[in-house]
Amino acid sequence: MGERKRGAAKTASVWLAPSARQPGPPGLSRDRIVRTAVELLDAEGLQALSMRRVAAQLGAGHMSLYWHVTTKSALLELALDEVFGEVAEPPHDLAWEEQLRALAGSLRAVFARHRWAARLIGEYLNIGPNALRMTDTALRVVSGSGLAPDQTDSAAALVLEYVCGFATAETRMIENAATAERNGEQAADEGFAEVSNAVRSGLTEFATLRELASRDIGTATEIRDRNFTFGLQCIIVGLRALADSGETPA
Repeated sequence: MGERKRGAAKTASVWLAPSARQPGPPGLSRDRIVRTAVELLDAEGLQALSMRRVAAQLGAGHMSLYWHVTTKSALLELALDEVFGEVAEPPHDLAWEEQLRALAGSLRAVFARHRWAARLIGEYLNIGPNALRMTDTALRVVSGSGLAPDQTDSAAALVLEYVCGFATAETRMIENAATAERNGEQAADEGFAEVSNAVRSGLTEFATLRELASRDIGTATEIRDRNFTFGLQCIIVGLRALADSGETPA
């Protein structure tokens, strides 16, 4: 069997394809396959995922998976939407700014729990039910800011893309640090401290960087948390100012 089930037409998204759910072997379902794939991805990463590995985890023949999921790519798309289901709906009684912070923080936490997911951003249309629910929530929240209706889609996209972009870099850093520690190499914070010491000692001629390195700016984790909060606050302040001005961006 090739990359996709023989005779299956390739579509832009698994969510646009005719349902692959068929009788198949008893006890096997698309939901079980997707949950097992997520567990494997969490444990071993993208490079470990294959239809054979998932089938082995399920105690099934790998050909039986194709009754429910036609390709590995389709399985990854389904797995990505599965973890988007963990993004929490912020309480409606909060101010829109607090709802936006809660939504962004929840999405960032999902990427932290499922570090492989950030690598898939941009690979798929993200039109699964959980992705659409998350997008609808973002639209609902930013509509409370007072922005014009034709600005809310861009505002929602700005927030979600900010989190996705931040998480793409953050998860790579976390993965690299975890790999280094497993290999007995320098821990992330130790490496960060070494770089700061080198900058203070003349690694660079740039005075502003040397001044920054001379301050105690925290651990790598603290810096990421602070930067995420600051960036999100800049977005919120900008959206609020735009809504108050009544202007339409050029």
